[in-house]
Amino acid sequence: MQEITDNIPVLVVLAMTCTGLLVAFFILLYIRNQNRLLLQKKKLQEAEINYQKELLHAVIASQEQERKRIGMDLHDEVGSALSSLRMITENFARQEATLSATQTFNQQCKSIIDRVITDVRNISHNLSPLTAGVYGFSDAIEDLCDNVNQSGKIALSLQLDANGASPALDDTAALALYRVVAELINNTIKHAGASNIVLSFSTDNDVLVIDYADDGKGMPPAAGNAGKGMGLRNIESRLGMIGATYSLKNENYPFEMQISLPLTQQS
Repeated sequence: MQEITDNIPVLVVLAMTCTGLLVAFFILLYIRNQNRLLLQKKKLQEAEINYQKELLHAVIASQEQERKRIGMDLHDEVGSALSSLRMITENFARQEATLSATQTFNQQCKSIIDRVITDVRNISHNLSPLTAGVYGFSDAIEDLCDNVNQSGKIALSLQLDANGASPALDDTAALALYRVVAELINNTIKHAGASNIVLSFSTDNDVLVIDYADDGKGMPPAAGNAGKGMGLRNIESRLGMIGATYSLKNENYPFEMQISLPLTQQS
């Protein structure tokens, strides 16, 4: 009994030492876990920043591509028409001003001027489609699809909501969705080697659903963000700005995309 009593201070010191070591171990474990969480958070932030930079780069590249396309349209269509008009005017000035020559000259000039007016109207419409007002979003989409079918490059089937009502979209969302659909069509025509496009709009539980599909060669297999081209990054950026999401499928067609936009946030 005396021996146990004499060892109490030693036991107390040992207990305190063990407790201190245990507390120190948990503190070190807590600090390690916190550092790990901070490191993961930093990596996520860096990944998000890099992703936003990539999206911004995609938007800028898309804008430059759009400017280049507009410049080419102006040069190839409007510029060539005006050059033809100038040539006709110069030729007429060197000819004898007979009634028949004057009538032919007037007819040629009117035809070229009408073509320039149409080309400028089409370019202006592509720059700023009328997605609001009386000429609403659905009308703008129908007009876009009609132009694609009239071009003869590809057959486009458009299926609007069964009730025929135009979705209640603000100007920003309407324009963004219009640009996304135009981007998808442009990518299909340029890269997919497709013959047909199916585009449908429907509303499900206050969510606008856009289904887009083509019978082309589909997207090449790629992993994650690294395999996304500028077109897809630009689409992501436009959809992200309006709170829309998308998913890629390959159920019935080589390329299928479904876009969802909650209509409640549009009110």
